Amino acid sequence: MKAYKLKFQSSFHIDAGSAVDGPSETFIHSDTLFSVLVSASRKFYGDDVAEKFLEPKAVILSSAFPFYKDELFFPKPLNFFPEDLKAYEMIKVFKKAKFISEEHLQKILSGEKIEDQYFSKDFILNGCWRVNMNAETSEEEDKIFEEREVPHTVMDRITNQTQIFYKTEVYFNKNAGLFFIAEVKDDLLPNFETVLRFLGDEGIGADRTIGKGFFEVEEIQNFSLANHTESEYYYLLSLYSPTKEEFEKIEPKKSYYDFTIRGGWISNKTLNRKSLRMFIEGSVLKVKDKQKPFGCLHKVLERKDYENDLLFDIYRSGQALFLPVFGGLDGKN
Repeated sequence: MKAYKLKFQSSFHIDAGSAVDGPSETFIHSDTLFSVLVSASRKFYGDDVAEKFLEPKAVILSSAFPFYKDELFFPKPLNFFPEDLKAYEMIKVFKKAKFISEEHLQKILSGEKIEDQYFSKDFILNGCWRVNMNAETSEEEDKIFEEREVPHTVMDRITNQTQIFYKTEVYFNKNAGLFFIAEVKDDLLPNFETVLRFLGDEGIGADRTIGKGFFEVEEIQNFSLANHTESEYYYLLSLYSPTKEEFEKIEPKKSYYDFTIRGGWISNKTLNRKSLRMFIEGSVLKVKDKQKPFGCLHKVLERKDYENDLLFDIYRSGQALFLPVFGGLDGKN
């Protein structure tokens, strides 16, 4: 298991919906990250390495979540919400907190109590629940990222009339960015890391041709998470699409989860990929046999159906990273 920081050199926009001029995601879902890495591998190495990336369990990624200075943030487990919050304002603040620090996460997963001092808005920054208190005054504002509405123009090819539209772009603090976790087959790891750095030079998201989405890569040294122990419950770090066998082993009434529908267009094409319903990051699933799930890849467009438009089949990854859960299953702490 490896982890990598993505330190953005420019803003990025990743569509949060079907419209290119809509809001942007502030993190990168695992299926998007997997797809752009496979695409970059085709461009850098050719089809042989890309097809190896597409083999089952060859490359399994978490989604890319925020980091700030030395703090790593993970999706808030959907089974957790502190029951003893009295102030209405604090209830609203915690509902909006999407991510929690690694230290808080480890305590929640193991059933340990989080100290009362952390249940304060002084420890929540940009929807991230920290272990370090937010700075009250500093030369540089204490923030992880900000979203800006940036104007763009489009010209009608027939009338030559222009129209202004606005697109949300995400700007990270110089001490912040995104990080993700990867489980990669040993023989593919050198190729994977080369492709990841190549992707940083290519950019991710919209408007890459004008310098958006560029990043530098930094491996997180000595990174480790407890992920080898069996458990009845597993916490999800990626989007997840189970195999039929895995789906039949999930106990929905004893799980905490939500879904998202993933679709979208092929870049530079008018082809719409088949939509998939997937478990979201932060879901906590109970499985019958204590075996950690892995999920599967889906072929969402086949070349044989679009021979004039596609050079290869298009896949979406529903393979996922999970962590075992040992406490806090009733949503309390």
